[in-house]
Amino acid sequence: MSQQNLFFGQGYQAEFARIIYQLLMSRRWVTHADVMSIRMNLSSVRELPCSVSACDGYGELRKSFMYLKQAITEKVGDGCFEIEGNNRNMRYRYVGEDDNPLVEMMNAKVVSDLREYWKFCQNSAGFFPEAWLDHFFRDCKDLLAIKAKKQKGEQIISSSIDRDLKNIEYLPDLHDWIINKQVLVINYQPYGEDCQTLVFHPHYLKEFNGRWFLFGHAEGLEPELGYNIALDRIVGRPRENNEKGVQYIPAPSNFYQDFFKDIIGVSHWKGIKAQDIRVRAHDVRMFYLIETKKLHKSQETVLEFGEHEDGKYGDFVLHIEINNEFIGQILQMGSGLEVVEPQEIREVFKRRAKALAWRYK
Repeated sequence: MSQQNLFFGQGYQAEFARIIYQLLMSRRWVTHADVMSIRMNLSSVRELPCSVSACDGYGELRKSFMYLKQAITEKVGDGCFEIEGNNRNMRYRYVGEDDNPLVEMMNAKVVSDLREYWKFCQNSAGFFPEAWLDHFFRDCKDLLAIKAKKQKGEQIISSSIDRDLKNIEYLPDLHDWIINKQVLVINYQPYGEDCQTLVFHPHYLKEFNGRWFLFGHAEGLEPELGYNIALDRIVGRPRENNEKGVQYIPAPSNFYQDFFKDIIGVSHWKGIKAQDIRVRAHDVRMFYLIETKKLHKSQETVLEFGEHEDGKYGDFVLHIEINNEFIGQILQMGSGLEVVEPQEIREVFKRRAKALAWRYK
């Protein structure tokens, strides 16, 4: 029993073991329901959809508890656990003197994970921007191995997007500046406009459709948060603003999770709110393509593809804000997709479609 690493593997038991151990080492009372709710990414046990004993993996959960208790007791000795309740409502609390009795097992798991990540990086030299690899592996001989794999054509992961984009070499520095809360001076030239100098407080990096964007606070400009800079529009390397009295303005907690929640891509149209938009697929292949490769995480199938009174089709509903990225994704599918409602959104697409038809008349 003590020779087996309980944290290895991708199955239920190893996953539960990692969660259980972290909870036990907090020295608070732990129940089966606590562990199951964390594994299901719920905020509390009250959100469990059924009793914990009816949840998938409950048998493995019980085994993980038993094996962990045995392994910890072997290391620490008897009396290292307090136990209360009956079989259905059992709860446990670790009270042993050793704050990390299975540290060797945990370290072995960490080393294993790092080796797997190292293999992934070596095999994906065409997936990450080269600037990432050059920066984060710059003092590591593995960078040579990664580049050698790429030169020999031995990488086994790649991307359909060209990663050699203008100013992409600034990505690692921008990442570090965000981490270090550094105010920047950026020369920026939006398309068709004069170059302007921004005092910029960087918060967030996002890639969409092969293009990278920097979000943050640009002093004196709207919006105050979530100001959007395309990396390929930056003129020259951004520089640090070290003037006295200039303090970094951070984004509120979870701001960018909410910022991107109801949009496709990176842009918000002023005054637009999220609403339910019904999209219709007129071809069975298009229907299953959109069903498996969702346009947005809010997408739900509301009408299965099939024969209806007015034709063959299937419908989806998305709760989003309309923007250029959403319009582009729908129009690139041609006549296979149609925005059905609401009518004001449908009118936007009708105008775009008329303009496109006129161009090709």
